[in-house]
Amino acid sequence: MKMDHIYYNKQTQKFKEIVEQTLNVNILDKTRKFENVFARSCYYYLCRTYTDLSYQKISNTVKKNHATVMHGLKELPYIIKHDKRCNRLFNKIVNQIEKKHFENKHKKTVDQLVRDYNYYLLKNNSMQNYIDKLEAKNKKLIKENKEMERVIYIMADVD
Repeated sequence: MKMDHIYYNKQTQKFKEIVEQTLNVNILDKTRKFENVFARSCYYYLCRTYTDLSYQKISNTVKKNHATVMHGLKELPYIIKHDKRCNRLFNKIVNQIEKKHFENKHKKTVDQLVRDYNYYLLKNNSMQNYIDKLEAKNKKLIKENKEMERVIYIMADVD
């Protein structure tokens, strides 16, 4: 467990350095300036994507609370969708991380692969159930629509 903590400190420090260098800000500054908020959101994204840190652990690395991390992650897609400059910078950061992160990345263990497989299997089952419910609802709506068309046709004949 202690080794994990050291590994995450190195990982999160690397993420922090790349974000700060690319965006030319300090993500630990206590400010709500857009540049800093965007930088922290990028950092949160990297931590959630490339580590298995919880929101709380990520928040501890930047002296924020877990809700701030969740909010930053929720807003990031909108920022990069509507701001071309931010989109370009975000992609630059992710590309840098992927190059550095995956160069010496250790291969996944069998346990990690099994865990990932089980996760995606459950996710797939959940999505299939949702699709089945939507298809049933769609059939019901089509049937109701046909019934409504029949009623309208009958009412039109009455006049």
